[in-house]
Amino acid sequence: MRKGQVRLIELLLAAFIMVVAIVFTMQFARPIKSIYVRETSDLRRLAYNLLNDLATAGVYENIIVKGNLSGSDWENEMKLFLSSSLPPELVFKMRVYELRFNTTSGRIEAIRLDTGKITNIQPGSENKIIEAESVSYTYVITGEPDKVRGTLLVIYLTLGFGG
Repeated sequence: MRKGQVRLIELLLAAFIMVVAIVFTMQFARPIKSIYVRETSDLRRLAYNLLNDLATAGVYENIIVKGNLSGSDWENEMKLFLSSSLPPELVFKMRVYELRFNTTSGRIEAIRLDTGKITNIQPGSENKIIEAESVSYTYVITGEPDKVRGTLLVIYLTLGFGG
């Protein structure tokens, strides 16, 4: 009868020692992915989440499309919106294209809507960006205004750390 209790105590002590050894080893082991790979994947995830949140909130219709139709300075508005949505240590650059189907030639034409002002990168410091990640996002406008329903936007967003 006592032999079973001793075996049970031995089993619990062995499991405890193994857990302690594994936890102790994990504290000194290097991570599987390098820091660069982890941070760029975090940047990619952040960029896609931000672009998706902008689409969900209707920002593309309200800022880009209405700004193009009215001739307002929508690029500075988008720049301000992105600056307030991202952490201050990140730099960004956004390019916006509209894809149109040319019925005469049968080709798809990419028309750039922005003039390159949707960025917080200071002129001349482009080579100081480290660990940048670029993503592309395609968005079909289905909301108001009716004039642009079915417009296809392709948005390129580059996020990185300033160096």
